Amino acid sequence: MEASGKLLSSRLISLLRNGKWEKEDVVKLFNTLMEQFNGRNEDFYTWMMKNLHQVEIHKMSVSDLTSNGKIVDHVEEKMNKIAKNTDKKTLDEIMKEICEQSDTDKQTMAEVKDIVSSVSECLSVSTAPHLHEKKKSLFRLCKAVEKTMKYKPRLTQMVSWCILVLSKSSRLVQVGTGEGKSCIVAMFAAYQAMTGKTPDIISSSPVLAERDAKEWSAFYKELKITVDVNTNKSEEKKLKKCYECHVVYGTSDSFAADWLRQRFLRQDVRSKREFQCVIVDEVDSLMLDKGLEVVYLSTEIPLMESLNGILAKIWFEINQLKHFETGEILGPIQLFSQVLSEIITKNKNIDQHSIVQMAVDSGIMPVRSSMQMQENLENVLKQLDNSSVVQMVAFLTIFVGKFPQYFFKLYQERPDGTLRSLNEISPACTSERQEISVLLLGNGKCRVVHFEEDSVIMSMGQTIQIAFQSESIKIKMESHIPGLEDLINGKVQTWIENAFLATKMTLGHEYVLHGVGVAPVDYKCTGVVQNDMKWGEGLQQFLEMKHQTKLSNMTLITNFMSNVGLFKKYTNQIYGVTGTLGDQTELDMLKKLYNGIETCKIPSFRRRKLYELEGLVIPEEDEWIRTVCNVVKYQVSSTVYRGPRAALVICETINRAVNFYRTLSVTISLDKLKLYVNNNMNNSTITDSTIQAGDIIIATNLAGRGTDLKVSETVNEAGGLFVVQTFLPLNVRVEEQAFGRTARQGNPGSAQLIMCSSHFSDLVKLVMGENPSLTSLLSHLDSLIQKLHSLKETLFEETVNYYLENHSSQTHDAVTSALTDLLTINSFPSQECSLEKAKDVRNILVNIRLSGFLAQDIPKILKKEELFFVYLDLLDNAYEDDKDDQLDVIVSSLHECWGLWLLMHSSEEKTIEMLKEQLKVDLLSAKQKLMSKQSPSSMVYYYIRSGNKLREKGRLTESIEMYTKALEGGASGEIIPLYNRALATIKKKDTGYITRALADLEKADKAIVSYKSYLAHILIYIQLSSHVPETEGDTLLSKQFKIKFMIVNLLKMNIQEAVMKLKRAASIGGNVSLTEKHPLFLVVHIILSNQILLGDLETELMHIMSLGLEEIFSLDTLFSASGLVSKILKLMK
Repeated sequence: MEASGKLLSSRLISLLRNGKWEKEDVVKLFNTLMEQFNGRNEDFYTWMMKNLHQVEIHKMSVSDLTSNGKIVDHVEEKMNKIAKNTDKKTLDEIMKEICEQSDTDKQTMAEVKDIVSSVSECLSVSTAPHLHEKKKSLFRLCKAVEKTMKYKPRLTQMVSWCILVLSKSSRLVQVGTGEGKSCIVAMFAAYQAMTGKTPDIISSSPVLAERDAKEWSAFYKELKITVDVNTNKSEEKKLKKCYECHVVYGTSDSFAADWLRQRFLRQDVRSKREFQCVIVDEVDSLMLDKGLEVVYLSTEIPLMESLNGILAKIWFEINQLKHFETGEILGPIQLFSQVLSEIITKNKNIDQHSIVQMAVDSGIMPVRSSMQMQENLENVLKQLDNSSVVQMVAFLTIFVGKFPQYFFKLYQERPDGTLRSLNEISPACTSERQEISVLLLGNGKCRVVHFEEDSVIMSMGQTIQIAFQSESIKIKMESHIPGLEDLINGKVQTWIENAFLATKMTLGHEYVLHGVGVAPVDYKCTGVVQNDMKWGEGLQQFLEMKHQTKLSNMTLITNFMSNVGLFKKYTNQIYGVTGTLGDQTELDMLKKLYNGIETCKIPSFRRRKLYELEGLVIPEEDEWIRTVCNVVKYQVSSTVYRGPRAALVICETINRAVNFYRTLSVTISLDKLKLYVNNNMNNSTITDSTIQAGDIIIATNLAGRGTDLKVSETVNEAGGLFVVQTFLPLNVRVEEQAFGRTARQGNPGSAQLIMCSSHFSDLVKLVMGENPSLTSLLSHLDSLIQKLHSLKETLFEETVNYYLENHSSQTHDAVTSALTDLLTINSFPSQECSLEKAKDVRNILVNIRLSGFLAQDIPKILKKEELFFVYLDLLDNAYEDDKDDQLDVIVSSLHECWGLWLLMHSSEEKTIEMLKEQLKVDLLSAKQKLMSKQSPSSMVYYYIRSGNKLREKGRLTESIEMYTKALEGGASGEIIPLYNRALATIKKKDTGYITRALADLEKADKAIVSYKSYLAHILIYIQLSSHVPETEGDTLLSKQFKIKFMIVNLLKMNIQEAVMKLKRAASIGGNVSLTEKHPLFLVVHIILSNQILLGDLETELMHIMSLGLEEIFSLDTLFSASGLVSKILKLMK
C-alpha cells in the first residue's frame, strides 16, 4: 500500500507542531527532499514519509540538517548518518549542559571536570599511582565497577558522583530514566563507607532495594565493604546484624519501623548505628508525594474492638439514606415518636402534659383521666407510633401553635419515588425558628429530609452519641486521659464523614481487595497497591463492611515516624537521585523544608530522542476510548514507511485499564495484550521480558516510576515504544515519569497525552470555569478550521501530484505556496485552549497543595512527632524509675493512655509548648495512678492485665481485687474479668471459694449470651447494608464471625463444664482440682480435624488473649469425707 498525500500532510504538520520546527524550515526541508527525489523509481509519498519518519523518531532539529542557513546537500544521507550515530556525549558537552541549566558553583564545576577528566584518561590501565584523594577514590571505584559489573561507568555517572562528593551539604541530582542511577548510588555509598560513614540507601520499593543490594554485593565485596538489606527481616538478631554492616539498603518504611523497634519497643536492632548519611532513590516521590506518609508498629489495643458495634450501626444508617438528584437526602426510617423525642430532649420547656394533650386533640390518643395523663412520657410517645399521616399533620399543627419556634415542612413520596411537598406548618410570625423537614410514611413512621450532607452527619452524630452514651456515672478525673465515651463524642462525626466517603469510593480506583481485606492504591502517583497500609478513623472498616471482607479493628496509634521526620534525622547529609526533580515551585519547597538542599540536573549520556505528540482533550468518554484505541492500533500496525511499534497505555485507575484491555481485545490478539495494574500479581512476563513489535501493555502508574521496560531492536527501528497517558497527571513529575518509559539510553520513542475532560476532578472543572458560550464559539471555529484544513490538504496533494507529472519552476513554486498555506493553520483553538488550561489549572492546584503541605500538613505531623518524643522521654523515665514487677503492665497501659491522649488532644489549637507541658502533666499523673494500682481513665484493661500478672506471681488476693475493680468500671465487658476472678478464687481455695467462683462463672455464662448478641447485631447490620451481589458460600466476613462464635461457644462450654463440676463439689461438700491451659486448647480438637481453619482460629484467639484471657482452666471434683459430713449436718439443721 502506498502512502497518501493526507498522510504526508499530517507528518509535515507534526514536524511543525511537535518537532518544534519553524514553518519556513519545514518548507525548506520538503523542497530539498523533493529536489533529491527526482529520477527515483519508487513512490514519492512513501519515500518522503520514510525520511520524515527518520526526522521524527530521531528527533532531528533544524540545526542537525542545515549548514549556513540552508538544508545540506544529500540530506537523506545526513539523516541516515544521524540515525545510526550512537556516540556518547563528551565531557565538555556534559559540563556545558550542566552549567547552562543549573546555578552550580563554577569552582565546583571546574573541580568536577578536573577529577573526571583525570580519572577517565586512566581507566584503560590497571593502576594510577599518580592520582590522589578524590581522584584516587573515583579510580578505585570505577575499576571495582568494571571488574564486578563488566562495564565502565559513563562520564555522566562519574560527573554525578563528583557533584555528590563535592557537595558541602545535602544535594539532589536529577538523572534521566535509564541512565544508571543504581551505579551512581552504589559508588557514592561505597565512597561514604570508605571515609568511615555508615550510609543508608532508601529505595522506592522492597523489590528494588533487594535487587540492588544483590546486584551490587560483589562490587562492595571487592572494596571490602559489608552490605545488607533490611526489608526482608523481622527477627531482632538478623536486624542487628544487618545494621552492623557498612551499607544498608531498604525502604523508608523499613528504616522508620526499625528505629521505632529500637526506640519504642526497646529492641536492640540498631543501637550503634547513627543517622550519618542517607542516599534516596526516587527522592522526589518520597519527599514530596509521600512526605506525609507515616509508619507505625501495630499494637493491640483492646478498647478499639468495642467500637465495631458503633461503626456497624453508622454503616447501616448511612446505607439507609436515599439520595435524590435534586439534592435532598432522606434520613433513615424512624418512628414519629423518635423525632419528637429528640426535639423534647433538646428543649426542656416542652412538658409531658402538653404532649399528651396534643396527642388527644389530634385524635391519636383517646381522652384519658387525669391519672392517665400523668403516665410516663416514653409510654405516651410509643402510642404515637401507629398514627396516620393525617393524624401526624394534625399533631404537628397543634405542636407549632404551642411552640412557635418550630417550622415543619412536610413531604410525601410519589409512586415514582420522587418527593411531593405536602404542607408547611409555620407559626404566624417569628423571626427565629428551627426548620425541620419530614417525609411522612404513615403507621407512625417518617424520615427526616436533609438538604446537605453536613446536616445528615450532625443529626446522625447526635443520635449515635445518645444511643451509646455510658450509663455509668462519669467520674471527673484530674488527668486528661480520655475514656470510651470521650472517644465516641470526639470522633463520631469523623466516623460518619468517613462512612459517607466509603460509599463514594470505588473498587479498582482508590482501593482493591487483597488477601482477606482491603488495600489502598496509590493511583495518583505510583499505582502501587499498598498492602501494608490501612486508612484510619474508621474508613478502613467501612470499606471492609462494604465488601464483607474480614473486619479489622480501628488502630490506636501509639508510635509513628513520618518520611519527613525520618529524613530530618540525617540533618544536612541527605543525598538523592531521581529522574524528575519537578518544577521550581517544588524545588523551592524542598529547599525550605530541608535547610537549603541543593539540586542539579545531569544531562543524558546520549542525545534523548523523545518525540512528544500534541496532546488531546476529548469531552466524552466513549469518544475518548475510541480515540485512544485508534491511536494505539495505528502505532502497533505496520505502514509503508515503518514496521509495527509497541505501545504502553497508562491509565489513571485499574478499572479504566481493564476497560481498555477489554475494548482492545476485540481486535487485538490476546497474546499481544498485557495488563500491568497490580504489584501483587506476577508481572514478570512484562518486566523481565523484551517487548516485541505489536505488543500493547495496558497499565496504571505502576508502569511509570521505577519500571525498566526492555524494548526489542525491531521496535526501536520502527520508532521505539509509544507511550500514551490517558489522564491529567497529578503533577509534571508524574507526567515526566510516564514519558520516561520510552526513548531511553539514546533509543527513539514517542509519547502523547489523550485525556477525557469528564474525568477531570471537580476542583479542576471548577477552576477551569468553562464558559459555555466561549466553548461553543471555539467548537464552531474548530469545525470551520477543520473544513478549511481538509480543503488545503486536498489542494496540497493535488499540487504535489501535478508537480510530479510536470516538473517546472512554476509547479515547484505552486507546491511551496500550497505547503506554506497548509502550515499556516496548524492548530485548533478549543483543543489547544483545553489542554493548556487543564495543565495550567493542574499546576495552580499543585502550588496550592504544596503551600498547604508546607504551611499546614508538615507542621501538623512534626507537632505530633515532637509530642511523641516527649512521650518517649517519659517512657524512658518509667523504665529507669520503676522497680515494680508489673513494669510491662504499666508500660502497655501507658501506651494506651498516650494513644488516647494523642487522638483527642493533638488537633487542639494550642502552642506546641503548651501541649508538651499538658502531656507531661497528664502522663505523669497517669503513671502515678498506675503505680498505685489505679486505672488513669475509665478504661479498665489495666486492671485485667494487672490481675493476670499478680495471679501469675501467686499474689491471688491482690489479683482478685484487680478483677473486681475491672468489673466495677463496667466498660470492658464482664466475661473475662469474671472468668479470671473465678480462676484466681479457685486457686486461692479459701473459705467459700466454690460459692464465689460458681457465682462468677454463672454471670460469665450469661454475659457470653449478651456478647453473642452484640456480635450478631454487628453481622446483621453489615449484611443488611450490603449492595454486593450474593454469591454461593460464605463471605470472608461471615466466615470470620463463624470463627468468633465458635470460640465464644467453646468458652461457654468450658464455663458450663466448670459450673457443673463446682455444683457437684458443692453438693457433696467436696473440693475441685484445677488444671490451667493455654487458650489454644479451646480449639485444638478443631485444628487437628480441620487445619484449614488454623490461621483464622489463631487470629481470633490472639485477639481474645489481648483482651486478657491468658489462661483457660478445667476442673475435677475431689471427694472429701469431712466436707460431706459437714454438708449433711448443715442440711439437718
